[in-house]
Amino acid sequence: MFKTSIAIARLPGRVSRLALLGLAALLLAALVIKPELAASLSDQPKRAPLRMAVAKLPAAHLPGAKVRTPSLIEAMADRQERADLELVALDFNAAIEQLRTAQLDAWVGTLPANFRLPDQIKAQQLPWSAAPMAIMRTDTDIKAWSELRQRSVCLSSQGRNVGQMQSLYQAREQIYPSATDALLALRIGECDAAVMDQSFLQQLLKFPEWQKFSASLKPAANYPLWLLQSGATDKASSHLLAEYLGAATLNKLASQQAQDIAFEVYLDQTVPDCH
Repeated sequence: MFKTSIAIARLPGRVSRLALLGLAALLLAALVIKPELAASLSDQPKRAPLRMAVAKLPAAHLPGAKVRTPSLIEAMADRQERADLELVALDFNAAIEQLRTAQLDAWVGTLPANFRLPDQIKAQQLPWSAAPMAIMRTDTDIKAWSELRQRSVCLSSQGRNVGQMQSLYQAREQIYPSATDALLALRIGECDAAVMDQSFLQQLLKFPEWQKFSASLKPAANYPLWLLQSGATDKASSHLLAEYLGAATLNKLASQQAQDIAFEVYLDQTVPDCH
């Protein structure tokens, strides 16, 4: 080896460089993965995506239809451009059964009153208030929930409150396909109030153009969003769910949701007036 090094050192610069390149190529060749080993690595099974359910998902967007952001924050979980989550729609009872039998990894939504979860299911409260909050024009004469009686309330069919405003307060419910359409109806005077998740409306009211509609009825009780997990969900999957639904992610999604819906309302209310 010593003699070889001396011999290379005495060669002209160009030849010496070529010799060094040759040695480097030999070293790289020795490090290259053998074809059979590479094939065995590529044959390793890929991890299946997490299967998470929510109560409602918006219909698939059709070509030419207006863009509508989901009304529920959990329905936006798959907008994080990651391939390790499969989002499906399941009602609460169906989700409980699939979680109990480990056919489903997780479900996100609100829990029925006095419901007792099976031992096989883990529950975690999320930093999101799904409690119903009402917003109205600032010159409204409605000051209490009881005063919604026989008043019109705009609701999203994708939301959580359809049927509740009528049964609790004898309000006249007006149901729209999305949060955007319900909020647009409020702005153009089709209803006296709009009722949606407290955490969403608090984000929406940060925009200056919504200050004229910032009169509100605060929730009468706490109504959190919950993450339910199958007892068979492994640590890696639980870690991914924490990323998808942690406080930082929910805050980011909530801000984006409010911004997108506010813009959709603006477009529908303003653009027609320009023609």
